[in-house]
Amino acid sequence: MALNSGQRRHLTSTYASVTHLVRLMEEAATEGRLPTGVGSPLTRLSPLEVEAIFGSLRRLESRLRRKAATLAPEELAAFEEPQSTHNTRVWLSNLLDKLGAAVDALQPDQMRKYGPTGDDAEFASLHSKLSAEVQKAREQLEVELPTPAGDTEC
Repeated sequence: MALNSGQRRHLTSTYASVTHLVRLMEEAATEGRLPTGVGSPLTRLSPLEVEAIFGSLRRLESRLRRKAATLAPEELAAFEEPQSTHNTRVWLSNLLDKLGAAVDALQPDQMRKYGPTGDDAEFASLHSKLSAEVQKAREQLEVELPTPAGDTEC
């Protein structure tokens, strides 16, 4: 069965979505990690429960990958090809911006939105120390390291 380019991309996209969702589910079941990444941990399931649930899901994922490899091999290969370190650094930079915004929410003027803080100096000091760590991470992220052979910029 031959697929057109839109169908091949859709098949590969479906495979990508399924693998992502199964990974999130496994992390929730085995590590207690919330799919949102934020909040109190979940209670982990027993290995017996995990195997009962994920045996079928792993088979589903494997079948879908085999079908994508057969019907959309170029699209699957492109999906599985790692992006450049430049792209990794761009993603880290974006996430670091979000982390910085979360730290900035601890500034005394921001905290007062939720009621009297009692001690602005304590929050000012905490914010200053956390901001310094964010800045150190930013500086390290921006350090230009030699690009390994075979890693091309986008």
